[in-house]
Amino acid sequence: MLQRRFRTILTARLLLEYREHFLFLQQTPRNGGGFTFPGGKIEGEEFAKEALVRETFEEVGIVVSVKNLILIHVTHRKIDSVVEIIFFFHCQQDWSGTPTVKEPEKFSNAVWLPIDEPPAKLTSVLKHSLESWKSGQLFSQFPKAKKKNEPTIAPIAEVIDLEDVKNDKKTIKKVVKKLGAKDLKNVDVKDLKKIGVKDLEKIDVKDLKKIDKKVYKKAVKKRTK
Repeated sequence: MLQRRFRTILTARLLLEYREHFLFLQQTPRNGGGFTFPGGKIEGEEFAKEALVRETFEEVGIVVSVKNLILIHVTHRKIDSVVEIIFFFHCQQDWSGTPTVKEPEKFSNAVWLPIDEPPAKLTSVLKHSLESWKSGQLFSQFPKAKKKNEPTIAPIAEVIDLEDVKNDKKTIKKVVKKLGAKDLKNVDVKDLKKIGVKDLEKIDVKDLKKIDKKVYKKAVKKRTK
């Protein structure tokens, strides 16, 4: 019996605190306009804390020290054939710099928001992780395992960073087939809307999961004409 192959991604996110506020990054409209925490993928030669130090400086110009990063939560996330492990670190002291957007192609703003009042437009996995951390859990799974006989509920549409999207031939074929198109070139914006993509910046993970960049570019090009 052939076993399903999974691709594993390691990610680190920073909860930078200042006077009971956390630093959030707002994505550009093209990337969904949602909010996230500083951080990103852990490269092969890096440890989680090292990656977070690098990403935080690259994204917002904040300098943090490895010794001041405290692990507060780990989320095990599954999306189709991708497994993501997200390490959340907290830093409250001995950091320096003024938050400034250094990657304007990805982010439009960096804001301090109250710890107890996170932005409404926060991706579902980050909402889940924050709630799990606040409830005292060190580890959580996303999406949560369903209880026996629990009805299937469609997942909340969440913003997918285009830089994280990779071509998956099997998934793309399924998407194209569902859209009723012969190939990617024939996929139309109207077809995307048929499967519930009302806002082209937001992708429903249940239907699309991983979508080829060509589809997105075609949709954006048609919409901006």
